[in-house]
Amino acid sequence: MMKIEDKGTILQRFVANCQKLKIEQNIWQKAMKTFHKLNVDGVLSNEADDWLCCAVYSELQQTKMKDMRQEVDNTKADDHEPWDKKARCQSWNISLTKLLRSFSININKFLRRMEHWNWLAQNGEVFQQEVSDLERRLGITLLLLQHYKRIFQQLYVLPATTDSRAHYQMIYEFGWLLFLVVRNELPPFATTNIINGCQVLVCALELVYVNALEVYKSDVINTAFQGVPPRWCNKDFDIDLLHKYSAMDAICGLIPELPAKGARIMKNAFFHKAVMGLFMDQRLLGNDRVMRELIKDGILEVNLASLNRSYAVHVSDISEIDERVLLKHTPQSSADKEPALREEKQQNNVSEANRKLISELTSDTQRDNLTKLLTDALPQTMATYISGALGKSDVKLLQQSLLEMCHKFESAAHLNTNTTDSRFNMVRGLYYQLLDKIIGAELRRKPTIKLAQLLIQLQRTFNVALIACCLQLVLHIFEAQEPQLKFPWLLKCFNIDAYEFQKIIELVVRHESGLLTRDLIKHLHDVEAQCLTSLIWQKNSQLWRIYASTGLPRCQDVQSSSGQENVRAAPGAINICLRKFYHLANQRLAYLCKCLSLLASYTQIWHIVEHSIIVHGYELLRERHLDQLLMCAIYLCVRKGQLRISFSDIIQQYRRQPHAQSAIYRAVHFADGQPNTDIITFYNRVYVQRMAEYACALHCEQSSPGNKSIFVQWPLQELSSKMRLKSNGNNTNVFVSPEAMPRICMANGCRAKIITETATPKNLKRAHSNEELGKHTSTSKRPNILRRRTTFQ
Repeated sequence: MMKIEDKGTILQRFVANCQKLKIEQNIWQKAMKTFHKLNVDGVLSNEADDWLCCAVYSELQQTKMKDMRQEVDNTKADDHEPWDKKARCQSWNISLTKLLRSFSININKFLRRMEHWNWLAQNGEVFQQEVSDLERRLGITLLLLQHYKRIFQQLYVLPATTDSRAHYQMIYEFGWLLFLVVRNELPPFATTNIINGCQVLVCALELVYVNALEVYKSDVINTAFQGVPPRWCNKDFDIDLLHKYSAMDAICGLIPELPAKGARIMKNAFFHKAVMGLFMDQRLLGNDRVMRELIKDGILEVNLASLNRSYAVHVSDISEIDERVLLKHTPQSSADKEPALREEKQQNNVSEANRKLISELTSDTQRDNLTKLLTDALPQTMATYISGALGKSDVKLLQQSLLEMCHKFESAAHLNTNTTDSRFNMVRGLYYQLLDKIIGAELRRKPTIKLAQLLIQLQRTFNVALIACCLQLVLHIFEAQEPQLKFPWLLKCFNIDAYEFQKIIELVVRHESGLLTRDLIKHLHDVEAQCLTSLIWQKNSQLWRIYASTGLPRCQDVQSSSGQENVRAAPGAINICLRKFYHLANQRLAYLCKCLSLLASYTQIWHIVEHSIIVHGYELLRERHLDQLLMCAIYLCVRKGQLRISFSDIIQQYRRQPHAQSAIYRAVHFADGQPNTDIITFYNRVYVQRMAEYACALHCEQSSPGNKSIFVQWPLQELSSKMRLKSNGNNTNVFVSPEAMPRICMANGCRAKIITETATPKNLKRAHSNEELGKHTSTSKRPNILRRRTTFQ
């Protein structure tokens, strides 16, 4: 629990924040009461400000929803006078941005906290959907912002004079603001659909660009852009020609995935009408007949102020984020002759040798990855407070570990000494930086722990795994030049167990705090998925030794109510690992079932999958891949239900998944000492032998539509399949996810019993598989799914 003085200070600050925001007393008192109710065990005390912000946000949202319902009810009632809108609570008429700024919490952390808070407070589905919608809208906006900045750099150049720079900055802000305002005038599809949102963005960019062309001899226009009208640079150019001019095709050409036809339809059907509405409301001044004269002759400044006032009214709502703040910096055009200050600083921080190294990379993404690491000035020595706590001998041991791994890497990778030294200089800096962040976070979580004691707990496996993880990030950057070093080569090189390695990924992603780019974080997630789906199930994995006597636990056995497990402590680490594994199984199975129109059978299939793992995991999962068990479970359920779906149909849908590999269904481990086989042979000769009786006896009454109460969804934010936002200094990394997955049955009273005996009913075997592929052959010959003529090739 918090100390008395700490508690008093935090609550005093909370009340002051609420009063500054003019939040009504009864609302923040309810928020405080809820916080204390949920903090009985003191779990929320370490970051009380964050949780109090979630509490007050929840109360504001609940108040708003109540007010809106009352407004609708009173409007519809015949025996009531029209309801006075001024009587409703005014506290929620503040933007979420203002609330977060007051509580000093960024949107990334707030969304993570709210997901956990919703679960703790048992908030209703409608309220949870509000948070989900907010998260998704913001994710889409951030993706569109990346397009806006990139396209803007192609249309304009940053001029040298101060006045022209101010004009350039106003156009930059005006284009983004016009997009936000117009989007809010359109139907919801413009905010919930990335394609439509992109079309609206292009329309806004095109309108502002053509209006910018009206300024005579404007030095902000990039004359190298192909959308510049012919003879525009000439003195005798007729400005009136711009009244009917369109640069739509040229601007759409900057987004190859966006057809110009769709953007033109959006412009004519929706965008044009929305802009006309702004003219009619006098939120825009200019020539409304041709939608011109928005920028020239000083009108730009007036229009910018007008749209800012309009947008400020729109975001005066606790459900809204002020998306103007996302546009933090003036963009740097590729055609600019005078670099911006930030880029000057970056260039000064990058040596000539490093600039050459960056230029050798062929991928823009990898160049960005490397530039980010090099310009962040990675340390080449350990943090003083860490080295001081360790002592000289222990520091020397860590440095020796780095040196030994460097030599081992050089020998195994067959790279020259200069290349190896270059790679390991980055590895060393990343290692020291991440070690500082991880230990610093642990000290903040447990302020009373002694640093020397903490460092002793971080055994050698931790340091080797962390160094290896840093090396994997560097190898990913240079993967195009050194494809032979692609993961999991690194695990073999240093003899690292995949289970240990996936634990360090969790720590790095949790504590990187903007050090890594979006692509590097995505790569770590991909590596983690490889570990969870196959590498941790290799025959020499630690997991088999841990569960040798007890067998693997069920899905509900690894769920946690607190989310506070220690990633390195054995019980917590195992739970986190298996929880992620089950989540991945749930996610991939749901996708396949949806593609095969089998969502109605999802719960039955999930029981089969879980049984294959917890009862027959050693025989079926060892040396194999999760996806193989998922496909077999689907087909077993299909055969049981006598549905008209072939194994080749399942493989066809599997191949459409982004993580699909042909080796998954072409090269399945058969038995120790025997060559790999195809998945159909594995199903017939191994899988169905162990799973048939369970599938025949399987009956889950609770999976019927009338028994929704026993279904549960993943409770913690670590397992959410939703979008994630990662703040990265001036940039924000965004991950947008698919829609929610179907629920799984985890009721204790479920009659989907566990059976250890095995039998093989003939009707569940995969017979005449080649006939299903449209090729008749003798049933005595096993199906050849390796030939390119098959339908799922």
